Amino acid sequence: MAITFCLVYLNIFSQKLIVIDDQDNSKIHNVSVYNTQKTISVLSDVEGALDLSKFNKNDTLIFSHLSYEKLFISKSSFTIDNSILFMSSNTQKLNEIILSVARNKEDKQKISKQVSLITSKNLDLDMPQTSADLLLNASGIRVQKSQGGGGSPVIRGFEANRVLLVIDGVRMNNAIYRSGHLQNSISVNPNSLERTEVIYGPSSVGYGSDALGGVVHYYTKTPKINNVKKWTIQALSSFNPRLHNTVQNLDFEHSEKKWASYTNLSFSKFGDIIMGSQRNHGFKDWGLDNYYLDPNIFNEFKIKNSNPKIQLNTSYHQFDFMQKFNIMLSESSNLVLNFQHSKSSDITRFDKLNEIKDGDYKYSGWWYGPQKRTMISSAINFSKKKKLSDKVKLLFAYQKIGESRHFRKFQELSKHNQIESLNVYSINSDFIKNNSNNSSLAYGFEYIFNNINSMAYISNYNAGSSNELIEIGNTYNIPTRYPSDEGHYGTAAAYYEYRKDLSPKSNVNMGMRYTNTQLRAKWNDQVIINANISDIHSQNSSLTGCIGYVLRPDKNWQINANFSSGFRAPNIDDIGKIRENRGVLTVPNAKLMPEYAYNTELGFYKFFNKKQNSISLNTYYTHISKHITRDYFKILSDTSTDDDSTIIFNSVEVITMANVNKGSAYIYGSTIDLKLSMSNNLFFKGSLTFTEGGSVQNDHPLPSISPLFGHFNLKLRLNKSEIKLAYRFSNSKNPNEYSLGGEDNLEETPEIYKGLDSYYYGTPSWSVLKLSSSYEFSNKFKANIILDNLFDLHYREFASGISAPGRNLNLVLSYKF
Repeated sequence: MAITFCLVYLNIFSQKLIVIDDQDNSKIHNVSVYNTQKTISVLSDVEGALDLSKFNKNDTLIFSHLSYEKLFISKSSFTIDNSILFMSSNTQKLNEIILSVARNKEDKQKISKQVSLITSKNLDLDMPQTSADLLLNASGIRVQKSQGGGGSPVIRGFEANRVLLVIDGVRMNNAIYRSGHLQNSISVNPNSLERTEVIYGPSSVGYGSDALGGVVHYYTKTPKINNVKKWTIQALSSFNPRLHNTVQNLDFEHSEKKWASYTNLSFSKFGDIIMGSQRNHGFKDWGLDNYYLDPNIFNEFKIKNSNPKIQLNTSYHQFDFMQKFNIMLSESSNLVLNFQHSKSSDITRFDKLNEIKDGDYKYSGWWYGPQKRTMISSAINFSKKKKLSDKVKLLFAYQKIGESRHFRKFQELSKHNQIESLNVYSINSDFIKNNSNNSSLAYGFEYIFNNINSMAYISNYNAGSSNELIEIGNTYNIPTRYPSDEGHYGTAAAYYEYRKDLSPKSNVNMGMRYTNTQLRAKWNDQVIINANISDIHSQNSSLTGCIGYVLRPDKNWQINANFSSGFRAPNIDDIGKIRENRGVLTVPNAKLMPEYAYNTELGFYKFFNKKQNSISLNTYYTHISKHITRDYFKILSDTSTDDDSTIIFNSVEVITMANVNKGSAYIYGSTIDLKLSMSNNLFFKGSLTFTEGGSVQNDHPLPSISPLFGHFNLKLRLNKSEIKLAYRFSNSKNPNEYSLGGEDNLEETPEIYKGLDSYYYGTPSWSVLKLSSSYEFSNKFKANIILDNLFDLHYREFASGISAPGRNLNLVLSYKF
């Protein structure tokens, strides 16, 4: 009798199944399960539980839910050890869900901020080669480049350390993110991404300092536990014959009953960039690379470039590796272990190679050393209804960042080296509570600590018999870029964000964040500038908030209103950097304070044809107080020159500037987006962005204010193929609208000569076409052909120091095993 009881108990237990969301471990209510004959069906309860005892052992079960991908699984595959089933959100539902606002999953129609979503499926025809290029698929984003291996996103007139980059919930911005142009986004492999979300405008409530222009949140692929397919292997190979670009990417995903693994390997090699030939702007010599210098040779003369359209020394390569484990700890919890590593080769600063001094090149070589980013994180997710939370996420992360700068001046036998190493430790705890009165509360805590080590030295060479450089070993220290003895930067913060449905047609969002920032910068050498600054302590506190309202008067209209504030606490790059550029020396300023942004925006959305077609207008006005900008800075304690606006640095007289709080500024603008399904096979998408900004106190222009720009795409979808024609354009920008601090690179625009005088023209307007196509030979094999810059036009993005590629063809092959 006891044996019979046990057998019955085991049989009953084996019929029980819990259905869980594979992203956040929440239990799925109302999953319909039926057999192929549809003679038997059951429905999951509020706890995601299903009783399968009605079905026969040999039945094929169909798991169906409006928001999830349909599954077909044999009844016999469920055993005592297999009492949990994971389901994946379907593509349509994923496009309506935003994960990054308030660090919580939220329905897009209930978010009062402007947001953009780029999924891996959206990129099937574009195949961006870096995660900076990937962002061009979002509306209102421009990408600046100063070299091959560049890519600095600009959002709403903000750039670099005023735009927050996040990967898998971990801040990429650190203590040495600068205010100029950054290329850190290329350290994220685009082929490892599941989705990328962009939140526009100040978003400090969920993310803290730096989120003035917005947040770019990269989400890498997470392996699915208990997937029907145990192994998924995908290989991608890309080749560009004109630019000599190659990308080799491998994905491995393995799924078991209680754990899963995802591995990504990628090696990219990019050749020298060849600019376009057609010069519709009318400047026949602008940007041509007529001469070059070999950085490994002691140069006495410039070398003539046989093809000036080839921008020599712009090539580089990069290796990316990622390993992620998803481990089920219980029915309501899982652990995600995440390891990422990216390392580039040396990357030449192309715009520096073109600097002229006294009729000759200023540098024989100027390059970034390998850009290295390593991240180790562990995320523990709990999904269980409790008094204070329904979901909890604990995220622990460590990042090690390495970067360096090296240059040798023309006809000199010494090389300057600046080497930075950064360790970043972070802890995030996020709590979500969904209440029965149609409201939700997200709240959490964050602690981040940055520790920087900075060193700088000169290495000396002799010239060999063939003028090759031979290092002679002796070096001596020089002033470091960042504090040489001690550089610490830490933040501690608490936040909450609350959403309440006022009615089925409207809801309100509100939130606040308190952040405390501590900074220490100390030099152990005798700094030759501003000797009164050798030890800086800085502490700042900021309270920011947001409130938004969403109204959906009917199913075809949505109106958003949002007010938010953001801040940027000065980091070590802002306060303690020493850097020379084109005869201007940036020096430390111990009195620098945080800057604040106060943003008001309205969004209007009109939908047609069951939301397949839409047109939207987002408009905003941002007021910036205590605006941090570069300005002339007198060092009264310096006596190296008679002019108090200059000093002697590295044996050269230079003008001194520093980051200062310069009163108030404003930025306003708007973005229009249009999406049309013209038929079952033909689709149109377009975006147009306008930005304007300036200082309240004077008529000084702000940096990074883009001219009018936009893009339009027309896509045709056939049975096994897709074709897309993409049009991108930008208006011109006058030289009197460029910033005084040099961030907009006015000197990289065409130079106009009038007699003995000359002036810079500013950015000419441009427009380019790209034709992309794909063909599926089978459900495993696919080919893409991408023809960019169809008419081989010469152009440069605003503020860029390098010409964009001319006509080029990219062939991409992908295969699933």
